Amino acid sequence: MTTPEGSRLAIDVVNLTHRFKNHTAVDDVSFQVRSGSLHGFVGPNGAGKTTCLKAICTLSPVQIGSIEVFDMDVTKQTNDVRRRIGFMPDHFSMYRQMTVQEYLDFFAAAYGIPYSERMKVVEDVMNLTDMEGRRDSLIQTLSRGMQQRVGLARVLVNDPDLLLLDEPASGLDPRARIELMEILKEL
Repeated sequence: MTTPEGSRLAIDVVNLTHRFKNHTAVDDVSFQVRSGSLHGFVGPNGAGKTTCLKAICTLSPVQIGSIEVFDMDVTKQTNDVRRRIGFMPDHFSMYRQMTVQEYLDFFAAAYGIPYSERMKVVEDVMNLTDMEGRRDSLIQTLSRGMQQRVGLARVLVNDPDLLLLDEPASGLDPRARIELMEILKEL
């Protein structure tokens, strides 16, 4: 779908409602995000931000309403949608015994990136996230801010058309937040 401004829609959420037992986490929410734009979800804890993001990413079911990502229905074209998205949750697991380079190579392989291309892809995302100097560092030795950068590099490995970050600056000190925002501006 093309918006009146002429750019393609990346996300089209219509009347999304999501309930957990007796609690309505998302209540009749509708919004659109144009391709190439930057948006933020702001709200108090429990407002449904993560629930919306997970539904967009196909990680939570759409109970009521509809969501399209690049004109694909997230309930019917789940795998196609997932190939186009990079999602970094607020809390994510890492293989802490791996080095940064091993970790990124592992996910590049999981995304099906051919072996002949993986080294360049891993190098590119390490450079983009300023992690090239930490390539041989074990993830368990990195600060929270450095681990966030590795997490961002991981979601960039498959060169997604849509990047969704759930509280990417959570737990970071002020300097690390600024550095992360600078990296995001480059994207």
